[in-house]
Amino acid sequence: MPLRASMLPQPTLTPVAEMLGRVSSELQDLAAQVERLHPLVSAQGGQASSEPQLVQALQSFDHIEQKLRCLAGFLADLGDAAAPGWQLDPEAALVAVNLSELATRLAGRRPLAQDDASFGDYELF
Repeated sequence: MPLRASMLPQPTLTPVAEMLGRVSSELQDLAAQVERLHPLVSAQGGQASSEPQLVQALQSFDHIEQKLRCLAGFLADLGDAAAPGWQLDPEAALVAVNLSELATRLAGRRPLAQDDASFGDYELF
């Protein structure tokens, strides 16, 4: 029996502005996490004067935070400029997001309670 359009799952359309806002929020959160690590990185600063590679690594760390904040602002501004009727189906793109909690937030769904969350989203060393 051939597939009919009515048999296919209906796409879940999301306003582009909303999707860009979600990604922007995630980038802002990442920037804040990087910023909270600055004291840890700065503690290594005493060793940096004798190791130019360490100085570059410390500067790169700060640059990462700045880039995250800039990208977050850029996406937020794009979202603000997006026409209200622009929508997309993010489901195919969400398949590439292998961190379940992040994928859940990007999809606009409520994250699972901490007790129900699956472990293994990231590896600690």
